[in-house]
Amino acid sequence: MNAQRVAGLTALITGLLLVFAVTGSAMSGGTGAFGNDPSASWQLGPGMMGDSHTRHGMMVFGSSGSTPTTIPGATEVRVQAASFAFTPSQIWLPENADVNLTLTNPAGDRATHDLTVPALGIHIVVGAGEARTVGLRDLAAGRYDAYCGVPGHADLGMRAAVVVGGQRP
Repeated sequence: MNAQRVAGLTALITGLLLVFAVTGSAMSGGTGAFGNDPSASWQLGPGMMGDSHTRHGMMVFGSSGSTPTTIPGATEVRVQAASFAFTPSQIWLPENADVNLTLTNPAGDRATHDLTVPALGIHIVVGAGEARTVGLRDLAAGRYDAYCGVPGHADLGMRAAVVVGGQRP
């Protein structure tokens, strides 16, 4: 590999890291993994559990850093992100109760996906072969839009509805 290629590759990687840093800072309101508080690797919104790094705002976590605490004894709801779809496409969560929400991504998919629910402040990122669980508390009843925030994935069909409370069909 010649010096020009090494320099070009280094510039590309540096640029991508800068884009991720700016995006992360904007999403976390200037604090968290890429913001003013380097000790915070994720953030939690209302109704979500965490440890001493809990902050107000959107929860952002993924392959690196801490993961939120699960709630012992809470019902687990599992969602799979694969092949540009969520299974199930309608995610039912209990109202005003404790629940552990787990996002899985099978190893064969080979793409990173996330589950983003802006109205509930949820953003869970999983790489291929990974699973992440977050404990949620006291969610307000309603129907919320969910999608994969990886560029282009929602357009390819990675959308879901999160229903809190009500009767399952």
